[in-house]
Amino acid sequence: MYGLICLVSILPLPVLYGISFLVVVLPMKALGYRRTVIITNLSRSFPEMTYEEIGKTTKKFYLYFGRLVAESIWLFTAGGKQVLKRFTTENTRVLEDLQKKGKSVVVMIPHMGNWEFLRACSCSQKENFCGYPLQQLHMVYQQMSSSVFDKLMFRMRNRHKTGWHMLESRQVVRHMARHKDTPGIYAMVADQCPGPVGRSVAVHFLGQPTLMIGGPESLAAKYGFAMVYGAVHQQERGRYALRFTFITEDASAEAQGVPTQTFAQLLEKDIRQNVHLWLWSHKRWKRNKKTQS
Repeated sequence: MYGLICLVSILPLPVLYGISFLVVVLPMKALGYRRTVIITNLSRSFPEMTYEEIGKTTKKFYLYFGRLVAESIWLFTAGGKQVLKRFTTENTRVLEDLQKKGKSVVVMIPHMGNWEFLRACSCSQKENFCGYPLQQLHMVYQQMSSSVFDKLMFRMRNRHKTGWHMLESRQVVRHMARHKDTPGIYAMVADQCPGPVGRSVAVHFLGQPTLMIGGPESLAAKYGFAMVYGAVHQQERGRYALRFTFITEDASAEAQGVPTQTFAQLLEKDIRQNVHLWLWSHKRWKRNKKTQS
């Protein structure tokens, strides 16, 4: 399967968009891929939307999802220079200032734009990232239930040996404890639904009570790390910008739940600007409890 994907991925990105539309987008529309989940999530988050508006947003989401698939396949073999032409960073002063202070940072990443383009941060053409050595870039991931897809995604995200040290979620605490005095970046996708036994933080998000994963804040507070919001924004089709927003210099100095609520507020602002560019097919609210706005 890896060989087949690599063979397909050498095609130009515009060609992959066309193939993805035929084999991903059209079947998704015809079969109603997670349509109930998407419509339910949109309806709960935007009660002011008419059914027609929700339908149009759902169609735009399918197109966006098709582009995600095409771009992810392209990234399997795309060279560093090719990727960097389609990826920029904004407001890097946030991380540069923290690096000068010798701080490690937990960067909370949402499922916005195309987060797989984060591999551009560790391309071998770069000497460092915002002052941090490429060897100190850590990507935290959760092992997928399918071993085949887990290996595929690991290979794609770990192509460049100069950076993005891949950390499975169960290894994070031990690694942070061993390297707490070595300034580094720990990127964590933070907007999934929390697991049944994982830590969670109750927030108000998109007009409703929501449980957010508590791990990023908990780990940052345990070791006194800084926290930053990092969203990958679509500039145009196939071109993205990673934009940083400061949350706190020391999570241990914040009241419990405040950094995660800030993350939720920043994410909601971004979602409202480009509704269809968030991963609405997730069962985001399958676990919940009442919170106050």
